Amino acid sequence: MNTTAKYHTNLDDLEWLREIRGKITGSFDHTPKRIGDYLREREKTLGDRIFRAQARLVPAKG
Repeated sequence: MNTTAKYHTNLDDLEWLREIRGKITGSFDHTPKRIGDYLREREKTLGDRIFRAQARLVPAKG
């Protein structure tokens, strides 16, 4: 039986969040550029449904 925890359980009890984030980033091979590209495409398709509290600080690079 493997008793080694995937994350340290005594730090802050956010293992469930780290697991979810790992699954999401894993679907993009943990590549920030691929994640950003996907999110920018979603932003284009959703249009006005996205709430923006302020203007984008840094424009996306092409």
